[in-house]
Amino acid sequence: MHIIAADVGGTKTRLAFADADEPRHVLYEKRYLSGEFDSFEPMLQTFLKDSGAAGAMDDASRVDAITLALPGLVSDSSARLTNLPWTIEKQSLKDTFGIKDVYFMNDFQASAFGTGALQENDRIILNPGIVNPDALQKNTTRVAVGAGTGLGVAWAEDDIQGGKRAAFAHDTEGGHIDFAPTDDTQIELLKFLQQRHVHVSYERILSGDGLVALYQFYSGTQQQNIDAEWVNRHSKNDEAADRALSLFVQIYGAYIGNIALLFKPYGGIYITGGIAAKILKKMQSEEFINAYLNKGRMQALVEQIAVYLVTNERVGVLGAISEAIKMQHASSPQKPLQQSL
Repeated sequence: MHIIAADVGGTKTRLAFADADEPRHVLYEKRYLSGEFDSFEPMLQTFLKDSGAAGAMDDASRVDAITLALPGLVSDSSARLTNLPWTIEKQSLKDTFGIKDVYFMNDFQASAFGTGALQENDRIILNPGIVNPDALQKNTTRVAVGAGTGLGVAWAEDDIQGGKRAAFAHDTEGGHIDFAPTDDTQIELLKFLQQRHVHVSYERILSGDGLVALYQFYSGTQQQNIDAEWVNRHSKNDEAADRALSLFVQIYGAYIGNIALLFKPYGGIYITGGIAAKILKKMQSEEFINAYLNKGRMQALVEQIAVYLVTNERVGVLGAISEAIKMQHASSPQKPLQQSL
């Protein structure tokens, strides 16, 4: 049984072709720039062509199912993406490519699934946590949080079934909750952003565009020809860029501390997305961890929660592969469930 899994992002999309019976052995995988395609279907067509040229796939008839991890609101039949002008219809994919089963899921739901497949060298510890084994047996919740084109949040938990762990993941729109400033500078930032937006959510700050907005806040300019990578690259010699990056990680730390209070995820918080790994030194700084721990009477609780920075960019597609396998075996119960990736 062959599957395609795709982790669709506002900036880039990663697709993988795999054998559901040997999920660790990915037959073909490639990453594309999302903006180079008008919709998902031409990208999938290109992937099928590329994988065929590489000798991984003879034709589309070898594909039994496809799972798409999508950044946006997902329904049973379609998905409208948040940071891409794409609408994807399940029936259209079935009709166009002759794939029997098409599954949609939220992109951070996939990341939450994927955290269960990570190895030790796929993550860096930012806060070690101090949860005792008994508590972890009772509460296996883990959360994936990530700033990139947008800000995503999803959580997963393990359920013991027949002596085996089966993961269940749930998406949220936690990136859109109200920004809560914690000091005078952040109050001024809120006022600055309120002049641009009717509603100031954390995503307005903890995203690529958000980092640019922080630079504009400090520089006093409306310079348009910059992006998050520019701010990071110039942070060593541009004071406004350095201050923007510092404020970014402070707000990120405070936000993730809020996530720790909300979910009490003794399985850990996993920071994914396209930004954190590129600003690793800042994420490992006291600015981040102090903001994370600054929860007053609840500091002892957030200290217990492990926080990891995920360095494996494949976490989303790993989760999508896992979900594709689970859904296929659910529709064919005579086959044993393959959980490990």
